[in-house]
Amino acid sequence: MKTGLTLAWLGLMSLTLAAWWLGHSASGSWLGLAVLALTVLKGQWVIDRFMELRHAPVLFRALVSGWLAVVVSAMAALGL
Repeated sequence: MKTGLTLAWLGLMSLTLAAWWLGHSASGSWLGLAVLALTVLKGQWVIDRFMELRHAPVLFRALVSGWLAVVVSAMAALGL
């Protein structure tokens, strides 16, 4: 088993649990932004580690990271 990927997976699971906990126990206007920030962090982590785009050509990484930014921005604009 690869230790680096296992640690990345555990980190992603920890961020997922943190977002779930925030969504179910906290309240306030900052809550949506905090959950979206965790989503961006997790998404970029997946792009870098599991899709292996960390060392890919800039164009490929920019396209995938741009897609993530568009999706999260749309969610923020719609208030989801």
